[in-house]
Amino acid sequence: MKSEKQKNKRIGLRFAWLALIPLSILIRWLFSRSPAIVESIYSQGIYPAIMKPISSLTGMIPLSLWELFIIFMVIFVPVAIIRLVVRCVKSRSFSPVIGFLANTAMIVSIWFFLTTVLWNLNYERKPFSELSGLDVQPSSVEELYDLCQWLIDNTNRLREQVETDENGIMKVSGGFQSVRDRAQIGYDIAAREYPFLQGRYGKPKKVLFSRVMSHTNIIGVYSVLTGEANIDIDIPDMEIPSTVMHEMAHQRGFAREDEANYIAWVACMSHPDADFRYSGSAMALQYAMNALYSVNPDKYFDLAKDYSLGYYKDLNNLQTYWKQFQGPVKKVANQMNDTYLKLNGQEDGVQSYGRMIDLLLAERRKMLSGKNRG
Repeated sequence: MKSEKQKNKRIGLRFAWLALIPLSILIRWLFSRSPAIVESIYSQGIYPAIMKPISSLTGMIPLSLWELFIIFMVIFVPVAIIRLVVRCVKSRSFSPVIGFLANTAMIVSIWFFLTTVLWNLNYERKPFSELSGLDVQPSSVEELYDLCQWLIDNTNRLREQVETDENGIMKVSGGFQSVRDRAQIGYDIAAREYPFLQGRYGKPKKVLFSRVMSHTNIIGVYSVLTGEANIDIDIPDMEIPSTVMHEMAHQRGFAREDEANYIAWVACMSHPDADFRYSGSAMALQYAMNALYSVNPDKYFDLAKDYSLGYYKDLNNLQTYWKQFQGPVKKVANQMNDTYLKLNGQEDGVQSYGRMIDLLLAERRKMLSGKNRG
């Protein structure tokens, strides 16, 4: 009898961990009241103080701990469920389910709390436009057209400076390892203009099952508990540098996807090597042209004629690659990602990626204003 009471008490205590979920929601709500406090105390204070050493420590391990955890869960969850069913059958009771649910509740609650205090509060920080002093405002189709033309000119010019394979497709000499080793340079230079981008974290890691990852159409994942930037290395070389820079932006506490894209562009364009600058320019061009197509298809096709042969080959290679991965796995992963973004305050869900165009337009406007003053 005493043993049964102790068992029930342990189960009750595990369910008590559920209190961490409303506590986490309360903490985040309180922080959301003042982005300035989040920025100064958390995003530029507590967060880097905790995650820099964690990321540096996990960075010493060559394999991705995030990927190993995913592999473990893929094996563990079905085995755990089968064992649970067997125990229920043997005991002719559903009591094992209660213990299973209690353990699950405890683990999920702890995970929810840790992701809140170690990462999700970054969604409440000041927007990048405010930190950088960029004047984001509604823009005309003509401004978007000018931005696209400017990006096309940059991309075409940079394409002439990169290496190509035997098929005339852009390649990175040394592959992912080379990008990984050189990526920090871009952030070191970008930090001269934007000091809040400084800092050294664990180097990005390749995902061993990158081909499987491509089926989700997610090419990079930031592990919020280990500080790891995980990269799909199966993708065409043109995307690798900008993807690496995107995940490194997350390491620096920039949670919003649209801002991480813009920061990736800044870091790429700050880099002295042409392959980084080309990758960043090509990424920005794709987003800008997609935005232009949505508002004026005629202008889109008019500008697309200006693509250089080299960039057109790379773009065609990219499209051919992604046509392989348009199945149900992509749809499920996209829906999960969309839900996650909305739960974290990005109301546009996956469409929020397009809002980086506002920052690019603001940057372009700033450049033109500087030229006019000169």
